[in-house]
Amino acid sequence: MPHPDKNYLQLLYELERWGSYETSAQPRDITKLAGIQLLLKDLGHPEINFKIIHIAGTNGKGLTASMISRLLCVQGFSTGCYTSPHLTDVRERIVLNGRFVSKNIFAQSASMVLSIALGYKGTPYLSYFDVLTAIAFHVFMAENMEWVVLETGLGGRADSTNVTDKELCVLTRIGLDHQEVLGSSLKQIAAEKTGITRSGIPVIVAPQATELKPWLYEKFSKDKIPVYFTEDIFDTQFPENQLSQESSAIPWLDCFQTSLCAMQVLFNESSLKKQIWLEAAKKVKLPGRLDLRHNVCWPKHSLNFKTLLLDGAHNHDALLALSDHISRNKLVPCTLILGMASDKLDDTLRTPLKELCTKAENLIFTPVPSPRTATPEILEKFLYESGALEHSPEIKHAPSAEEALEASLISPLKPVVVVGSFYLVGLVLQILGNECKS
Repeated sequence: MPHPDKNYLQLLYELERWGSYETSAQPRDITKLAGIQLLLKDLGHPEINFKIIHIAGTNGKGLTASMISRLLCVQGFSTGCYTSPHLTDVRERIVLNGRFVSKNIFAQSASMVLSIALGYKGTPYLSYFDVLTAIAFHVFMAENMEWVVLETGLGGRADSTNVTDKELCVLTRIGLDHQEVLGSSLKQIAAEKTGITRSGIPVIVAPQATELKPWLYEKFSKDKIPVYFTEDIFDTQFPENQLSQESSAIPWLDCFQTSLCAMQVLFNESSLKKQIWLEAAKKVKLPGRLDLRHNVCWPKHSLNFKTLLLDGAHNHDALLALSDHISRNKLVPCTLILGMASDKLDDTLRTPLKELCTKAENLIFTPVPSPRTATPEILEKFLYESGALEHSPEIKHAPSAEEALEASLISPLKPVVVVGSFYLVGLVLQILGNECKS
């Protein structure tokens, strides 16, 4: 009897043949949008069938997108949400009214998109992300979404998602990441991220590094873009909000406040509706982002991790936020399982990795499932040179994520922190049987 998901699995195989920036040692040329533009044209321009909120930034894009998507559903709209990367299932990237797109609906749209894309025979160029973006647009059109929240994949100006009109733009916190593609300074990276904006279309700006706010204000004023800074309007628009930095992670709070400001700028609702938004947004969490779990069972060993923290942090700001989260939740000392891409190991990570590692009595280095992975030996050398091992932690090298988890069981009561790559986090979830489901 044929497997009920045979068509879906075959389409996944075809998609993976395309490869992607995330799993390739070579960054794609982000300046080429001819492929996605032609593909959407040949699909009948699905992207024009719904209203769009477009989100760019370095950290917090996915959570902000998920929060805004949830609030649009609360507002009564059929809502699609497109994010990346996924942890265990590609359908995590395409969400319809809070649920992953079904395998059948995904397969229908993927089949049509791939059929057209294969016909181009490589000209114009199409990336894996281009194809997935087109699939998402086709799904949203086919399922009659009224609003769609789009998260950029890389940058903004020349990202595959930046080929649409939009009702609102959102900038989450901008930091140093993907410098080899986006630029070496915050302002250079911000210039790429702000490329999603359009004259006359409002932009909501999350809290930023001090040097960026005046630069952003001047740029948006010059380009005639209405700008709303979250920290300037949130307390005025949501005076009854009771959340504090003591009870919530700062990155989560930034996303929470930015999402609510975005909704208020769009809909200018009463205090009663805003309270409903507040309660709905409080419930939004994302797997693999400051993801603190207790009594996590590993069926293979019939054992529980008393405390497990999963975070895909791999840049300066995200790693510092993780260190702060560990301290706030009293997870020191911990066992740290670290796996990262080799191209992330630049000077900007030395200080945050040193701060993170000093919270660990046990360090376990492991590769991530990517050709770009740093070996355990490279990780240890980088951390040694950064002064992150001066407190003499116990160090182990594990050739796989599963063996790293097994090594952490030596101290079963000690908190275990898995960090450095969404690929590593996704693999750990699969190993533990905690795949993302919706």
